[in-house]
Amino acid sequence: MSDCRVSFFKNLINSDGRQFKCLQQQIDIPDMESVDRAVESASRRFETIHGLRDWKMIADSIEIEFADRT
Repeated sequence: MSDCRVSFFKNLINSDGRQFKCLQQQIDIPDMESVDRAVESASRRFETIHGLRDWKMIADSIEIEFADRT
């Protein structure tokens, strides 16, 4: 099994008019069974923390990082 970190980002525009990704939150999922289940679990946790029905209300994208246990 491996652990993963799911990061939620919002796309914003800086003062120079350039787009950048702003980190909203990172959620660690230990002992993930699959990538889909890890994303689903992190998404539900993110929604619960922020009182949302859908994480896409305040984030535009997610990224997943993996860490194998040794």
